Amino acid sequence: MRGRCNVLTLSLLSFFAIGFGCWLIYARSSYLEQYAQVTTSWHVGVPRMVELTLVKDDKAGLACASDQVIEGLHCGHRADLRPADPSSPDHAQVLQPYNTVKNELLLGSGLWGWPDLKQNLPPTRFSVVCTYLPLGVVKSVSVRFGPTARFNPVGNTVTAGTLTNCVLPR
Repeated sequence: MRGRCNVLTLSLLSFFAIGFGCWLIYARSSYLEQYAQVTTSWHVGVPRMVELTLVKDDKAGLACASDQVIEGLHCGHRADLRPADPSSPDHAQVLQPYNTVKNELLLGSGLWGWPDLKQNLPPTRFSVVCTYLPLGVVKSVSVRFGPTARFNPVGNTVTAGTLTNCVLPR
């Protein structure tokens, strides 16, 4: 009788341990779909003000490569580095990598369509303030920060979303 009780107790504890482990795995996968490792406090679907740091040549020089599409937004290049269609940064659906003034990486689309960015841009590094709406998390992406630079894989997940109401601070 005593041996049978130990087996039942061990079986019950094993069942709870397996259940708890499954719950942890499910909770983590759900968390990773909502938060990027680079910007852990940013939640998908919640807009926030961001200040991006740019140079005049970033329009043609910034690019990302990934096969992931989030609500119609996609990188200008596929994971195999071939250009995607469309790939122009002027297209509102094409993502480009940007760094905030706090050095937080994000993928954003729509920046270059705003009136302040169609005028004469400063010749040196400048910042732009935008509303950023994260729409999803890209799990595997490579980025480049120059037109002839190599694509480098990002080791973390990154948010992807739209940039609106962009202005040059005066």
